[in-house]
Formats: sequence, structure tokens, C-alpha cells
Amino acid sequence: MPPELLALVTYHCRQINAYLARAQSLGTLHEDGMGEWQRLVLYALTDALAHNHLLVGTIAAYLQRQDLDGDLLRRYLQSPHPDRYVTREAVDHLDGLTGAVPERGAEPTWTAVGRWIARDAH
Repeated sequence: MPPELLALVTYHCRQINAYLARAQSLGTLHEDGMGEWQRLVLYALTDALAHNHLLVGTIAAYLQRQDLDGDLLRRYLQSPHPDRYVTREAVDHLDGLTGAVPERGAEPTWTAVGRWIARDAH
């Protein structure tokens, strides 16, 4: 198992857990009313979901680059459409993890985060 992938999972799980803990704690921290609670809980939960989606997509993109059988990848993802997860951001993130040179001019944010995670893995 490449250490970069293990570091990727660790990084995103920590982020996801932090957002979920924040969502869980908001009931005791905000007694300002239902509207404020709804707004803050949904922000925290959608941030956790975004990290999860990016994590799954980055691993799926890695498996595609390793020529994993498409049917097997769809089964692992429990989705007939891997592109639902393998987004441009996920590919950028994988490029950062693997040290690939970005095709575009400026380095995308998730590529930079991937490079940081890869450096932390070693």
C-alpha cells in the first residue's frame, strides 16, 4: 500500500471527524434559535461530505490509473458511474499525491494539498 494513500485516508478522516464533531456539538453551543443551528449544522455536515467525496474520488482515480477493471471499480464504489466520484478535483488531488505536474498553469488547490499530504507521509 503506498504511504501516500494511507496518509490521504488519515488526513480526510481527521477532517471528516472534526466536521462531524462540530455538527454534533452545535446543539449545546448554540441556543440562538433553530435557524442558526440549521445553518451551522448543515455547513459542518456538507463540509464532511465534501471531504468524504473527495477521498473516495481520489482513491478511485488512483485505482483507475492502476488499470483496475472498470466493473470491479463500479462494484467497489457501489455506483454504475465512477465519474460521480472521479472529479477534476479528485484527479488534481491525486496528481499532488503522486507528484504529477499539473496540466494547467497555476497549481490547483487540491494538488497543493495532495503534495502536502505526500510530504507528510514520508
